[in-house]
Amino acid sequence: MITFFYAAIIVSIAGLLGATYTDLKSRIVPNKLNYGLALAGLLIFGAQSIIEATYLPITYSILGLCFGFFFGWILWKLGVFAGGDVKLFMGLGALNAFTPALISNGALGAANYPLFPITLFIYSLIAFLPYGLFVVAYKVAKNKKFQKELFAEMKPKVILAVNGAVFASGAFVILAQYNVNTLVLVLAVIIWGFLGKYKTIATILAVIIALLFNYTLFTQALAAALLISVGLYSIIKLLFSSRKVLATEILVKELEEGMIPSKSLIKKGTKIIEAGGINSAKLFELIKKGNINGIKELFTPKKEIISANKARGLTDDELKLVKKLAAQGRIPKKIWVKESMPFVPTMLLGYLLCIILGDLVITFMLGAL
Repeated sequence: MITFFYAAIIVSIAGLLGATYTDLKSRIVPNKLNYGLALAGLLIFGAQSIIEATYLPITYSILGLCFGFFFGWILWKLGVFAGGDVKLFMGLGALNAFTPALISNGALGAANYPLFPITLFIYSLIAFLPYGLFVVAYKVAKNKKFQKELFAEMKPKVILAVNGAVFASGAFVILAQYNVNTLVLVLAVIIWGFLGKYKTIATILAVIIALLFNYTLFTQALAAALLISVGLYSIIKLLFSSRKVLATEILVKELEEGMIPSKSLIKKGTKIIEAGGINSAKLFELIKKGNINGIKELFTPKKEIISANKARGLTDDELKLVKKLAAQGRIPKKIWVKESMPFVPTMLLGYLLCIILGDLVITFMLGAL
């Protein structure tokens, strides 16, 4: 009956709203809420099974609960989820064995396979981009010192991006006027990049000629070029800034279970050193030098003592080990920890996308295989 379907959706949204509130407030999703969602799912579909005299609804609810827990557990083992996220996925799985699509026909409907946890996770990742940008932008707006550092670092690159966008727009109009393949534009921009002090002259000439040919097309091309170059760079830079703006230095003795270190501690021979993630600047430098061994070493798995890439944070055993190493003087007395962004709000957004888009993303992925 459709009443049970809507009841499950209402309970799921209510549960996610409550979990979002507690996650934002205290970074905890209460077990009572998680287990309550699981129980609600079993009760709703248990009632449906009794009324309709069929075992299918309760069976699917149990399977959804198990698969939600199993999928969440895998993500926890990979370091993507914290413990509360696993239980929340379990509760939502009991309420939604299949993706809760309100549009029942076409590509936006629910598929015939119970892969809701996977669909929810993918949509949550999609929702994480705008959500993450908002959180980082908010943190940057509150940190005046970091703002100055960020703007000072971005300023020369933004100026270069603007100049490149202006030249590219002018070159695009000129090439379009003579019906030259626009792929030549890529070559023109590359050549422009090596002109040094003559960049300005080339840009001015390109703009003047473009304005004479087609003012409207130049304006449209410039707007698109600025959006792609400056806009995309700013977004990427802002996301990468999260490592700094969400980090705090504290004493090792003040560390608590669940805190996430900003850098991993790895063993290198007899030494213990800090290691960040794969540094893009260092990677490009190694590629530029053709240092194959350096690139291999960058991607070689390290013998980690603690990892900066696991959302679960420090376990009790890792916490004791780190404090012991600090007491022995083998690591510094202070350590940087990062404030992870709450993931539950993105689950709420992801669930709403499930309602709107159904299994579109899964259908697309399976169709591409």
